[in-house]
Amino acid sequence: MIEPVKQIIEDEHYGEDSLLVGVLASACVGILDSGCYVTRGKVFASSQTGNLLYLGIDISNGDFSQILKYTFPVLLFVIGVVLGTHFQMHDKRKGWRIAPALCEIVLIIIASLLPLSWNALANPLFGLVCGMQAIAFRRIHHIPLATVYLNGNLREAVERLVKYIHLKDNDDLYRFILSVILVFVFLVSVTIGAFLSRLIGHYVTLIAAVCLSIDVYFLYKAKKSA
Repeated sequence: MIEPVKQIIEDEHYGEDSLLVGVLASACVGILDSGCYVTRGKVFASSQTGNLLYLGIDISNGDFSQILKYTFPVLLFVIGVVLGTHFQMHDKRKGWRIAPALCEIVLIIIASLLPLSWNALANPLFGLVCGMQAIAFRRIHHIPLATVYLNGNLREAVERLVKYIHLKDNDDLYRFILSVILVFVFLVSVTIGAFLSRLIGHYVTLIAAVCLSIDVYFLYKAKKSA
């Protein structure tokens, strides 16, 4: 266990692909998900599977009043993926993720300041943010790991642990530790977001903008030192 941990610490020099950047991005999504769910009508910011689940259940119950509530966040998430891919394809320079991250920050601030009566607009905007992040923040130490999809990281953690038990390859243990860290950070940030929602209401999602702002600082710093 010690050797992979030492390697993770040494590999933090990757800068824009650092674990710190990934942790902050994952915390951002956890705050958004819990904030939206608790304060804005039980709609998820990143978990479009959950939104589609609610939509399907409502349809099966003959309740068609919630179709737009759950459909628009999914559609805006898709558009976010398109925009994130556009940034990735048209800017091959180091630090390309700064632009989509800044867009995400602006969108989070706008959506967070919208009153609860405007949830029909705020929730899709958060979905747009998470769609962009699904492309912009999905590598840690040059390894494909998501800061948006919890299921993928959970699967990766279990798969790598099983492989390590059988093959004793430190690379599998290395990836297991990274995946577990992201899952843990997401869980903690969701818990914190839900708790703070009771204190500051829907403004809790502004904390996600703070997390991404710190990420932008690190991304810019890595770009300047390249």
